[in-house]
Parts: sequence; structure tokens; C-alpha cells
Amino acid sequence: MTKSNLCKRDGIALPLVLVFAVCIMVFASSLVYFRKESKQQNVTNFHFLQANFLAQSAVQMMLLKLSAFPQEACDAGVLSLGYCPFRGIMAGSNLAPIAGTSQQSLIDFYSDCNSEDFEWKVPGINKDEWKFSTTDFKVISAYTNPDERQLIISAQITAIGEATMSRGGMGLRKEEMIKTVKLTREN
Repeated sequence: MTKSNLCKRDGIALPLVLVFAVCIMVFASSLVYFRKESKQQNVTNFHFLQANFLAQSAVQMMLLKLSAFPQEACDAGVLSLGYCPFRGIMAGSNLAPIAGTSQQSLIDFYSDCNSEDFEWKVPGINKDEWKFSTTDFKVISAYTNPDERQLIISAQITAIGEATMSRGGMGLRKEEMIKTVKLTREN
């Protein structure tokens, strides 16, 4: 190699090292940024799942009560519509609650499906951090099937789960869950 060829290649090392260093810095900063975003997304998903599972637990508690007391649930639902639970309801009847009828029978039925008196067995969890409750139980439709002598009711359960999480600045999160169930009562 001659001295003129050597001089032409002298200045390329520094720009090449600088370009390589800039590329490595961009790659490292993007890794840090995406890891931070991924971590925040995981915390958000975890917080959502906590509140969602709490709402599901209120629905499950209500379903357990419905399976244990199906006749009482049907009677309370029919009473809330202003009908006698021992008489038939014709299909296609207007099921708007009659003026003066009380929803108290349904409220009494679902009011204890909550976490107020529930003892948490999870260490480090305060009662105020996790809550669930059944907020509504209403009859959507009701009719009597004369062939099978059954009263058939469609009802809707509404439940709310609340989870408080200080990690990640999440605070309080509420999730609502609605489930429709079919209840039958032998006449």
C-alpha cells in the first residue's frame, strides 16, 4: 500500500464508530422504553383482572344463592312485577311493574351478596382494597308454561367489583358485570 491509499482510509474509522455507537444507543433506549410500556400495560391488565374477578365472584355468589333458593327467587321476581306467584302469567303479558308494587322482595333477596361481612384470607389485603357486590337483580320476562306447569323467569344480575392498587398509580378500578339467568318454578 502506498502512502496516498493509507491517507484516504484514515478518516473513516471515527465516523464509523460514531454511527455504530448511535445505533447501539437508539436500540438500547428503545428497549428501555418498550420494557417500561410493557410493564405499565401488565400492571393495567392485572388491575383490570382483579376488578373483573371480583365482579365475577359477586355473580357466582348470586348464582349459588339462586341454586340454593330457586323457589324463593321466582316468588320474589313475580312479586316485584305485581303478580301473585301462585297464579299463572300468560305469555306476552305486559310485565311493567304495577304502580304501588315494591321491589323490596328482590332487594332483600340479593342484598347480602357482597363482600361487606366477608373475611379476606389473603395476607396483606385490606378490606377496603377489594370489594364486590350485587347491585341489581331484576326480572326481564316471566311466563307460565301450562304444558309443564312451570313458571319461567328470565332475570338479570348486575355486579360490581372494585380493586384498589397503589402500584403504578392505578388507584381505584370498578368493573361491572351483567349476567342473564333463567329460573323455573314448579306450580
